[in-house]
Amino acid sequence: MSRVFWRRLLVTAISLVVGLSLAEGIRRLFFPQSNGWILFCLLGILAAALGLFLDLRLAAVFPGPFPPSEEIQTDLLQLNRELEERASLHQSELARLNVELTLQIARHQQAEDTARLNEERFRNLADNIQEGLSIVENGKMVYMNERVCEIFGKCPEGDLRQRVRDFATPEEAARINALLTRKSPPELQYWIRRPDGKLRCIREHYSTVRSEEGRRLFIVTSDVTERAQAYQNLEQAVGDRTRELSTVLEISQRIASTLELEPLLNLILDQIASIIPYSGAAIYTLEENSRLKVAAYQLPNLPHLAPSLSLPLEYAGRFRPVVTEKRVIIIEDVRGEPPLAQAHKSAGLAVPSALFQHSHSWIGIPLLLRGEVMGLLSLTHERPGYYTETHTRLAQAVSHQIAVAIENARLYEQAQDLATLGERNRIARELHDSVTQLLYGISLLSTAASHSANKGNVHQAQENLTEIKDNALQALQEMRLLILELNPPLLQKHGLAAALKASLESIESRAGLETELHTDGVERLPRAVEPDVYRIAMEALNNLVRYARAKKVTVDLQTRSDWIILDIRDNGVGFDIERVRDGGGMGIHNMEQRAKRLGGRLEISSRPGEGTRIKAEIPLLGHSTENSDWTRTSAENAEKSN
Repeated sequence: MSRVFWRRLLVTAISLVVGLSLAEGIRRLFFPQSNGWILFCLLGILAAALGLFLDLRLAAVFPGPFPPSEEIQTDLLQLNRELEERASLHQSELARLNVELTLQIARHQQAEDTARLNEERFRNLADNIQEGLSIVENGKMVYMNERVCEIFGKCPEGDLRQRVRDFATPEEAARINALLTRKSPPELQYWIRRPDGKLRCIREHYSTVRSEEGRRLFIVTSDVTERAQAYQNLEQAVGDRTRELSTVLEISQRIASTLELEPLLNLILDQIASIIPYSGAAIYTLEENSRLKVAAYQLPNLPHLAPSLSLPLEYAGRFRPVVTEKRVIIIEDVRGEPPLAQAHKSAGLAVPSALFQHSHSWIGIPLLLRGEVMGLLSLTHERPGYYTETHTRLAQAVSHQIAVAIENARLYEQAQDLATLGERNRIARELHDSVTQLLYGISLLSTAASHSANKGNVHQAQENLTEIKDNALQALQEMRLLILELNPPLLQKHGLAAALKASLESIESRAGLETELHTDGVERLPRAVEPDVYRIAMEALNNLVRYARAKKVTVDLQTRSDWIILDIRDNGVGFDIERVRDGGGMGIHNMEQRAKRLGGRLEISSRPGEGTRIKAEIPLLGHSTENSDWTRTSAENAEKSN
C-alpha cells in the first residue's frame, strides 16, 4: 500500500477518535440520563468523514511522499495538542452556553411565575372591589369581574354599543348613541333595565390603550342609583321650593294688583292647589260679631253659597281653637271616631253637608297679621292622613298673604268710605258755595219780580227776570262743570290729554274764555296717576272760572326726567294765597292732598291783580303703566325741547 493510503487511514482514525470523544462529551453535557448511542455513532461517522476531508485537503496543500514516522509522530502530537486545545475551547464555550441557557430558562420560569402571581393578585383585587371591571380587546370581551354581572343582572357581552343596546332604556339608548356618533366620551351615566325589571343608574369610565396587537378598552362600572335618586330628589325638592316661592310671590303680586277681595281670594285658592293639593278649600273671615264668614271656597259639585253663610265661633267645633289659640290643627280623618274628628263633624252641621262630603284629612290654619286673627284657611283631602308638617309650613306662608289681602281689602273699603264721604262733603260745599247760592238768588229774584209785576213796575220786573236768567245759566254751567269733574268718560277712553282738551273747550264755549293746551305729545299717563292729575286740573279750572275773572288760561302738560308737569296759568285778578288758605276755600287743600298722595308737590303763585299760576309735579317712578314706551318717548321729547 502507498503512503498516501496510510496517511489517510491514520488521519481518519484520529478524526474518528476525536469525534467519538466530542460526541461523548456532548451527550454527557446535554443528555446525562440517556445513553445516546445513536447520536454517538452519528457523530463518530461525521468525525471520520471530517478527518478524511481534512486529509484530502492536506494532500492538496502538501503533495509529495509520506513523511517519515518521526515526522508523522511529531505532526500527530502537534495535531493532537491542537485538537485538544480546540476541544477544550469548544468545551468551555459549551459550558458557558449551558450556563446562559440555564439562566434564561430560570428567568423565563421566574417571569412565568411572576405573571401567574400578578394575574392571581389582579383577579383577587378585581373580584373584591365595589366597581365592575371589564376588558374588551378588538371588540371582544376578554375579562370581567363578578361585580359587572351583579350590576347588570347578568354578564354583558361585546363592546360598549352592544352593552347600551342590550341594557339601556330606550330613551337613554337614543341619547347615548347620538353622543357616540359625535365623540368618544371618557365616561357615561345612564339608566339600565335589568333582566329582573329593576331600573338602575350606572356610571362607566372608559380608558383605551392602543398597541400593535390592537385596541384594548378598559371599562370601570359603578352603580350610582342611590346617588342619582338622591340628586333627583334634590332637584325635585328645589323645584318644589321654587314653585312654592313663585306661588307666594304671585300671590303677593295679585294682592298688590287688586283690592277686590272675593275674586282675589278665589285666585289665591287656585294657586294654593299647585303647592298644597286639596279636594276642598275655604277661606273664612272673622267678623266683628265673632262669626266665621265664608269669603271664598273651592269645592267640587257645590252650588253657589249665599254670601251671608257664616258660622258662630262658639259653635265652630275644632274651627274655634284654630282662631282662639292661633295654632294649626291637623285631623287625619274627620270621618273617624276620635274626639277631634267628632268635633269637626259637629261643626259641619251648621253648614251644607256638601262642604264635608269629600273630606277625610283636614288642616286648619289661622290667618294672622301682627298677632291678630283675620280668619281661617280650611283645606280638606279625600285621602286620610294626607296632610303633614310640610303642608303646615307651606300653608302658614300662604296664610300670611291671605291675611294681608283681607286687611288690605278692609283698609281699602274704609278708605273708599272715607273718600266717598269726603267727596260728598266737597260736592256739598261746592253746591252750597255755587249752585245753592245761585238757586237761592233765583228764588229771591223771582219773589222780587213778582212784587214788581204786582206793583206795575215792569222795568224792575224785567231786570229781575234778566238776573234770574243769568243766575240760572251760571247755575247750569256750575252743574255741568261739576258733572264733568265727577264723570269724565274721555279720561277712561282716551286719556288725560283728551279729557283736558274737552274740558277746556267746554269752558271756552260756556265761560267765554280763551284757552290754550300744550301736551308735548303726551297722550296717556299711568292709570294710578291720571284720575288725580285730572281732578287737580279741574279743581284749578273751576276756581278760575268762578273767581279769577280771567280772559285767558293756558295749560301745559309734559313729562320731564320721569316727572309729570301740569302747569295752569291765567291773567285774572289773582288772590292772597295765605288768606285763602287760612279760610279753607277754593279747594287748595284738596289739590295739595292729591299731589302729596301721588308722591308729588303743588306750587301756587298768585298776587292780587297779577293772575295765578298752579304747578303740579308728579313722579312717574313707582307707577305702573301699560304704555311705558310713549312715556319714555315723551320724556325724551321734553328734554330735547328744553
